[in-house]
Amino acid sequence: MKAWLAPIVLGVLVIGAAVYVVLATRVPQPTAVATVGGAAVQGLKRAPGTWQAASINVGAPEASLGAPDVTIDIQVMRPVFVPTQIKVKQGQVVTLRLHGQDDGLADLPELQGSVGLKEFSGHGFQILGPYDVWVTGIRKGVTKEVTFKATVAGEFPFECVVFCSPYHHAMQGKLIVEAAQ
Repeated sequence: MKAWLAPIVLGVLVIGAAVYVVLATRVPQPTAVATVGGAAVQGLKRAPGTWQAASINVGAPEASLGAPDVTIDIQVMRPVFVPTQIKVKQGQVVTLRLHGQDDGLADLPELQGSVGLKEFSGHGFQILGPYDVWVTGIRKGVTKEVTFKATVAGEFPFECVVFCSPYHHAMQGKLIVEAAQ
């Protein structure tokens, strides 16, 4: 390597990093907040998964909630959840079954053989708000289950929490909990 090349490469890296820091602090970051009655709602549950597990049940133990009133199957694939909108009634015990249809980035032909991709790809699922469900490790052939009681009425966004493709930002949906009559 030419002796004069190293300072130029280092200079370009330093300038690039400085430009990135300036731009990153000025660009508003996207946010998604669940609201109930106009106030942000904090959640309590976190249940990370592993791509090796066949299934996982997060949230309250099903026995403490009773049998589910409704079970909803969700197909998880880039770049969409199917269905993108889930409607339940307040007070129902809900089980969501998340079926992985692909491996996210690991399925993209241009990335085949990338180091570490198998361990850090696939999909995730998060519902914001009081349900605050967080599941990762959703991959092709893997089904994960979440059971919770829909105690709070409102609209709560859900999204993928694992960068799964260039269209990752499109993996969004909405849980609608209709108020009890």
